[in-house]
Amino acid sequence: MFMSLTHLEPATLLRRAALFFLTLAAACYLAAPAHAQTTTFAARKHTITVAVMGDSVAHDLGRGMEDLFAKDHRIRVVRQTKFATGLVRTDYYNWNKVARDFLRRHKPDVVFVMIGGNDHQTIRRHGKRYDPGTKAWRAEYARLVSHFMSNFSRKHAHAKVYWVSLPPVRAAKLSAAFRTINAIYRYEAKKHGFHYLSIWKKFLVNGHYSSFGDNLNGVKRRLRMQDGQHFTEDGRLLLAHDVARAAGLR
Repeated sequence: MFMSLTHLEPATLLRRAALFFLTLAAACYLAAPAHAQTTTFAARKHTITVAVMGDSVAHDLGRGMEDLFAKDHRIRVVRQTKFATGLVRTDYYNWNKVARDFLRRHKPDVVFVMIGGNDHQTIRRHGKRYDPGTKAWRAEYARLVSHFMSNFSRKHAHAKVYWVSLPPVRAAKLSAAFRTINAIYRYEAKKHGFHYLSIWKKFLVNGHYSSFGDNLNGVKRRLRMQDGQHFTEDGRLLLAHDVARAAGLR
């Protein structure tokens, strides 16, 4: 049975109406989602396995990832890195077999590949010789890259694959070679449906290579090792942060 409101004073009616709408608004607010901006990876409840694969520079990236997510129990970082290897000398280290075995064993959600720092060299295949810088070398290297990328197909993995570019280095000729190799990576990554992440400009100062730069805290520090190629602790952390952010992990 409802109470009649016709006998109430207008002021009382206004107060009761205001109280009703405030109560309704509060109920709507409490029923709303707590955070509508949650990223895809952050919203997952299970542990995310992040794999880093490649040569010695990938080793730097992997160590940076381990430091970056050391206190984040939602992220598990696994590494498959090997110094002085690449895609050219499969007789020395067969990355195709290693990649398939690694993916089968760890079943990562995300894979970062960083390789190629040792690949500016002559390719020898079936009695033929392909010298770096030539059109024939670029075509043969693209074939090797494409073949390696096929190991990350849905047949072998169900991960998001991010191909990380080579960084600029102190030696000008090697940097020029890395630009050529990166162009091949970018093209082949698009063909295979991978995400291509270029870190090139991040490690330049006024358009030129520098061993120094701002770290994650904005403090100028040495980011590259004495060899002009690899990364210091500050550089590794900065590299990992930028790559992880581009992949939506930060």
